[in-house]
Amino acid sequence: MTTRTLTMPRLGETMEEGTIAAWLITPGTAFKRGQPLLEVETDKTVVEYPALGDGVLVETLVAPGDVVAVDAPIARIDATQWEDAGAPTPPAPEPAPDPAAAPAPQPTRATATQTSALRATPAARRLARQSGVALESVQGTGRRGRIEAQDIPSLGAAGGAGTVLLLHGFAGDGATWAALTAALTRAGHSVLAPDLPGHGTDTTTPQGVDDLLSAITRIAATAQGKLHLVGHSMGGHLAALYATANPDRTASLTLIAPAGLGREIETAFVHGMATATTAGEIAHLLRLLGPKAATLSPDALEAMAQTLSQGRLTALAQAIAGPHGQRIDTLGPLSRLPERIPLRVLIGRDDRIIPAAHLFNLPPRAAVHVLPTGHMPQWDAPADVAALITKALTHA
Repeated sequence: MTTRTLTMPRLGETMEEGTIAAWLITPGTAFKRGQPLLEVETDKTVVEYPALGDGVLVETLVAPGDVVAVDAPIARIDATQWEDAGAPTPPAPEPAPDPAAAPAPQPTRATATQTSALRATPAARRLARQSGVALESVQGTGRRGRIEAQDIPSLGAAGGAGTVLLLHGFAGDGATWAALTAALTRAGHSVLAPDLPGHGTDTTTPQGVDDLLSAITRIAATAQGKLHLVGHSMGGHLAALYATANPDRTASLTLIAPAGLGREIETAFVHGMATATTAGEIAHLLRLLGPKAATLSPDALEAMAQTLSQGRLTALAQAIAGPHGQRIDTLGPLSRLPERIPLRVLIGRDDRIIPAAHLFNLPPRAAVHVLPTGHMPQWDAPADVAALITKALTHA
């Protein structure tokens, strides 16, 4: 296999840019020739971009909702026999009528054409249909006036669909939610999956949990409607803290392999990721997370090493894990969580970072789901996790 950069395809002669509607596979996932990798939206249609060879998705460089210029990088892949000549072809337009055989266009026809050309994400169009909202009556807040899901009026109303806020774990980033983000977006939900301070594209150096919680509070202030909080590991602790402090903004709380439910934790993983400088160190550590994490390519590992070697997470690691175990407590916030906020917890049976037995410390009202996964259920069993979270959103 050779590593190559996947670029935004040109889906029509006049296309200058496209919107990433959804990634259909996650980084580290192998794919076959012809398998859809992502959905791309233009002003006129949504097209699945198929793999032009066999390979592995190494890294996504753009997120759902991003507007990307034609030929700009969108992902890195390891692939064999990739055919650069091919590109997805959007549905062919209907042939123009023969002027001699057809009547002149009527004004109503022109109005319909203008409506269909409105710039709107697939999720916004789906929500508009479900809510009976005319897209031409909505003011878009996206780039160049594109209508986003959160612009549909029903989302901003009390009791509306709200926003799903995904909070990643220690040494992760927003891209770890790619599969779940795609599934929730296709289901019509508005989703935020930010990089927390010190992680991913955020180059700040957090000194502790309070720095991360402050960032989450700022992000939450930009979201429409109530929040459906989904947090993984350290992100689960942060989600519980935010929900307890902001119950009126919280519609539901879903914790995935949450930290802070007991004293035990694999401290070698936490401090190892904070101080790692080589791809080899990271490869050994990631094997503790589960089968999917162990399949990352050498290039992806090297990129992680370059980021982690900057030491941005050292102070945060000391704040959450000490020589005697976990230094953060999630049970306290959960005990103060209002009963009206639904609480679900997903735990991997084979978790090697945080013992699955911590589930017995949860309050009785928590709905617990034990999955046959490691510490990253959203990677090892993405369909199961998506189904459980979608159910939680439906019943919240």
